[in-house]
Amino acid sequence: MHDALWLAYIATFIKQWGLTSATGFMWALVPEVIAYGELKSGKRNAAIINAIMGLFFKIGFTIGGAIPLWLLAAYGFSETGAQQSANAIDGIIMTAVWIPIGLSVVSMIVIQLYPISDKNVTEINRQLDEVRV
Repeated sequence: MHDALWLAYIATFIKQWGLTSATGFMWALVPEVIAYGELKSGKRNAAIINAIMGLFFKIGFTIGGAIPLWLLAAYGFSETGAQQSANAIDGIIMTAVWIPIGLSVVSMIVIQLYPISDKNVTEINRQLDEVRV
């Protein structure tokens, strides 16, 4: 298993596929949020919402890139070592497998609690069309 480079390639492909899908899904929700905000406030704040989304996206990627490195350092990972300690291997498994799985489960729960459905969006757009006319 330690020499299964092909498995690492497949895992990386799946990870990137999920990341790309999640990113697209996130940006697909932005128009719904803008429409909902316009319905509730009477103001269409598309630029502000998109700017905030972009900012938090960048912050998330920055933190998401730093935290695994900090955790690996805490587990004693040696970036120059050909062999890693058992503790460092545990850190690699934790940061590459278990934490992403846990965060994925949390994300699935959060998105299930998202209050705006396709039916709501249709109704929101209908109400906005009435107000705009």
